[in-house]
Amino acid sequence: MTSKQSLVYEIRKELSRDFLPPRTFLNTLVLNSVISFIFFLVSYLIGSYNEELLRIAATTVLLWTLADSSLTNQLIFDKPRTKSELKNNGTLKRLFLSKNLTVAILSIPITIAYGLLLVTITGKWSDIIYGVIMAFILIWGWLGVSNMMSVILPFQQINIKNNRHNKKVLIKYGFLYVLPWFLLPVYVAILSLPFILLGWTRADATNNHRLTTLLILFIGSILIWIFGLIFADRYTKKPNTRIKNLLDN
Repeated sequence: MTSKQSLVYEIRKELSRDFLPPRTFLNTLVLNSVISFIFFLVSYLIGSYNEELLRIAATTVLLWTLADSSLTNQLIFDKPRTKSELKNNGTLKRLFLSKNLTVAILSIPITIAYGLLLVTITGKWSDIIYGVIMAFILIWGWLGVSNMMSVILPFQQINIKNNRHNKKVLIKYGFLYVLPWFLLPVYVAILSLPFILLGWTRADATNNHRLTTLLILFIGSILIWIFGLIFADRYTKKPNTRIKNLLDN
């Protein structure tokens, strides 16, 4: 089996695992999607978004959908496999790659749904193409952030009912749970820097330069994703990292 065939096999296996009970990741993703849809629609109806910024706003909310599903607990959904990869190969690069590609595949229907929501709001079918492409481009950089956070600050979901009297655990869990929502604006701000340097600060500027906008976002997002893969790989090779300690508990 070639390296390419092996990766395809791993992605198929990953997808199959996501659809088998208890479907923890998939259930979290679907629940987040529903909440995000409602949040975006309600906030639009009360006039929170500039018409020219709808695609960017929808994309940001879409990334929020993926946030607490994958950002800091990407590996904890599959402890045995993660431990096996570290023990046998000494690296998680291949595991992260297959998981990232799987998340990207699972995000396609959600991305299209957001595009259709935009069409419903704006009445412009051309927006679905631009909106979907922009969203799918930005997902990669966010997965790069996810890779880094998954090894620096990994955590597993807890039973809140059983830990309701343990303030230390609840505070720590609460911090890690909401962390993605604070990191997302930072991620968006970093990708916005080239547009600030170009002087495209008006709301309609990116709409007037759509191809250039997508190209800049693609380059920035892919660079962050690749950096995240390399960082996570090197970080897990260090002794006594948080991820190794957590996997042993």
